[in-house]
Amino acid sequence: MFIPIEQLISILIRECHSRRNTIFLFFVVISLASLALGTIWPKKYTAFAIIHVDNTNILQPLMRGAAEATQSIDHVSNAREIIFGERIMDQVLEDAGWLDTDPSDIEQEKIKNEIKDRIEINEVGENLLKVEYLDEDSLRAFITTKRLVELFIKEGEKSKVEESQSAYNFIEKQVNEYLQKLTKVEEELREFRSGNPNARPGLEAEVSNRISRLQQNIEETDLLLREASIRKDSLVEQLSGEAAITISQTTENQYRKRILESQGQLEILRLDYKETYPDIVRLKHQIEELKQALISETRNREEAQKKSRETGKVYLDEAVTLNPFYQELRSNLSGTETEIATLKTRIDELNKMLETEYDRAKNIYGGEATLTKLTRNYQVNQEIYQDLLRRLENARVSKNLDEEQQGLTFKVQEPAKIPLLPTGLRFLHFALGGLVLGLVIPVGIIYFMLQLDPRIRFSQVISTELGLPLLAEIDKLESLSERRSARRNYIYLSVGVIVVLLIYGYVGWLKFTGIL
Repeated sequence: MFIPIEQLISILIRECHSRRNTIFLFFVVISLASLALGTIWPKKYTAFAIIHVDNTNILQPLMRGAAEATQSIDHVSNAREIIFGERIMDQVLEDAGWLDTDPSDIEQEKIKNEIKDRIEINEVGENLLKVEYLDEDSLRAFITTKRLVELFIKEGEKSKVEESQSAYNFIEKQVNEYLQKLTKVEEELREFRSGNPNARPGLEAEVSNRISRLQQNIEETDLLLREASIRKDSLVEQLSGEAAITISQTTENQYRKRILESQGQLEILRLDYKETYPDIVRLKHQIEELKQALISETRNREEAQKKSRETGKVYLDEAVTLNPFYQELRSNLSGTETEIATLKTRIDELNKMLETEYDRAKNIYGGEATLTKLTRNYQVNQEIYQDLLRRLENARVSKNLDEEQQGLTFKVQEPAKIPLLPTGLRFLHFALGGLVLGLVIPVGIIYFMLQLDPRIRFSQVISTELGLPLLAEIDKLESLSERRSARRNYIYLSVGVIVVLLIYGYVGWLKFTGIL
């Protein structure tokens, strides 16, 4: 059921009025407890400094592409890592007076952890870092913050220089190593070229062309050799035919012709003379001699032919060999045989040259592969070496930039100051909070109880929720004695409130004068 706020406030006021003593008791306890807590609450002083991280300067556009200054991506993380380092922490313990009590190593570690917990590093703007330190002693907070910033800047610049120097040394080492590799590959390449003069790019194609030409020459020469062989066989057959044609001109035919001539003369003489005639006798003897010579020549020819058949040679008579046409054929046959011998010699030489080119191709194939490998290694090492040389120069310029503090630099934008007022909850907060809470807490408790109380406190509940007719509503009436008692109670409560305020004023004066 919705209850108007005016009625709810009126009921709350009546309940507070009826429970005023309880509220006063809560007020006294809470306010004095808060006051007491404020007197013993330690003061916290926060000292801070703002550092400007400058990573842009006039040299950057001039040196762009030639060198890169050392840059940090996350300034907060880098600052935290540097400040929380052992060197800075040890120096801060000594400078801020933490070692005056001569703490042990374990106690020093605990102090370091406490200091780290009190340090806050945040990025408050573009390239701006804020370093805060919280301490109970304002002077120590100032000294600690000041030293943290100074040591951080010093270590940051030192680490930049060391990083640049380390990068330069590493690249320089790589340059020397690749220089040695490049020199070694150059020496191997020079020795290989000296020992393999034929190993050069494109020689494989040249040798392949030479092999093709030699094979073509061999095929052409072999064709010429076959043609010459056929021509030789033809000449041999022609020589054999010429011998058959000129058979009539052999010695046997000459003998027969002379015999026929002598017999003709003999027959003529017989017509005139007797058998004893000397010319007739002479012719008879001459005819016999010719017949014997014919028989002897025939026998010799048959033996020569038999022998030629056994040896496979053509038998030629002297008459045949003296024939002009035979001499021409014989000359052609001799020239053809010479040509055949020449062609065979040429083929042998071409085959030898082809084998030489084959061996050369094998050597070239392995040599060219080795040469390609050595050349590739040389080119790769040369490219890496040239790139490392450029990087070495960039690293040298970057190192010089960092040494001259022209790269990433740290500047104190706002130096640390001695904090005059404590930070966080102070005595004034506890005092005002005690007075406010002393009233708010009991009133809040009463309001919460009203929400949980099942009793009917509003007349609308009877008519709306219970459905009963409401005749009249009568307020509570107080007697005269009750009114007097209430006035006395208000006087006592007012005196109590005044006493609490006096206590507040006194304690506040003590805090202001520094007694508490």
